[in-house]
Amino acid sequence: MKIVEKILNYLSFGEKWAGGICFLLLTLLMIADVAKREAIDSILNGVTEALGAYPNTSVANFLGDWTIYISGSLHSGIQGFSEWMGLGGIVWAQKLSLYFMLWGGLFGSALASAKGSHLRPEIADKVLPKKVLPYIKIVEQFVIAAFFLFLAYLSIIYVIESIELDEVNPVTEIHLWKVQLIFPYIFISMGLRHFTYGIFPKLAPEDLNEATEALESATAEEQVSHAETRGNK
Repeated sequence: MKIVEKILNYLSFGEKWAGGICFLLLTLLMIADVAKREAIDSILNGVTEALGAYPNTSVANFLGDWTIYISGSLHSGIQGFSEWMGLGGIVWAQKLSLYFMLWGGLFGSALASAKGSHLRPEIADKVLPKKVLPYIKIVEQFVIAAFFLFLAYLSIIYVIESIELDEVNPVTEIHLWKVQLIFPYIFISMGLRHFTYGIFPKLAPEDLNEATEALESATAEEQVSHAETRGNK
């Protein structure tokens, strides 16, 4: 069981880093997009206008034709570079940002499942006897695993169809199946993880029940507040 636990820990560690890298690249792309729109375009336009006006200045008449030739060459080069980059933000940055956001979110969902912080109904926990709950949780793990493995099967079919159709994003020119590969991986990862929890219940994380804890915390604070109010009276 220790070997299985190490494998799950390595898997979670890799997904944590992969998700972090996705959000890091997303942030860098957003910064580059804004910098291109707000700073680089303004600087290049200002330099182009200055080089275009240079031949008619007194400095050009004083220094001679060779400076006019250099300024004209620089003007043509910068103007061509600006046209190649295009005006506004980086066109493909927005699409890539969506891809990285999608990947980062899916890696995050896998990590949430690994830590037991996913949402789950708690009705059975209050109704059924406590002796039965451990067995219910084992069945729950197998049901969740079957659901995710079924989604993995559907996503594999989807990716295969995308490969056969040779779908390409017109902006980024990336084959869409390369982006869609994240779906089979995440669903297989989550399915096998919950299947393992069903076989080895001790490896399953405790349910955090964040919504219930938040509600109980708010109720406790309200009771303390009422008690303090009555004490002051």
